[in-house]
Amino acid sequence: MAAIAKISSALKTFSGKPLGYMSKALGVATVASVIYDAHVNGKERAYSLDEMESGDRFFNQYKQYMTSEKESATICKLKEMWFNLQQDFPFYHLTSKAKGYGIGAGYTIIRDLPLLALSAIALKFKTAGKVSGVLLALNGIKTFLYDVAGLGSKKTKNNY
Repeated sequence: MAAIAKISSALKTFSGKPLGYMSKALGVATVASVIYDAHVNGKERAYSLDEMESGDRFFNQYKQYMTSEKESATICKLKEMWFNLQQDFPFYHLTSKAKGYGIGAGYTIIRDLPLLALSAIALKFKTAGKVSGVLLALNGIKTFLYDVAGLGSKKTKNNY
């Protein structure tokens, strides 16, 4: 009888504070991971969108610069000055980078919204937080095994 009481007491202790601390630590780690992924994906998307929009803008401006309806030296000079001003003006780069960052980071946050919800539950509640912590741990194990270690991934057949 005393052994069952000790085992019961040990299970309550183990399922209490250590599991609660682990759940909160996993919640914080998940939030940090999602924020870092969102930042990196936002930076990458900002760079690629800026490059793409800069190329399109440069081509359209150059096409407009080269097509002159009047053979006037003044109009050609003004078009050249306008073309150079538009190429050097940082507003276009800032807007396309901000738009790209918003798209990349927003997509990542929306994709990871279930993990953020589990993290919020793990950080806020006691009993439900422990369940969320266990679910976060299972997700972490699955991510490690599938994405990092490559276990369970599809094997491709070489047809040489």
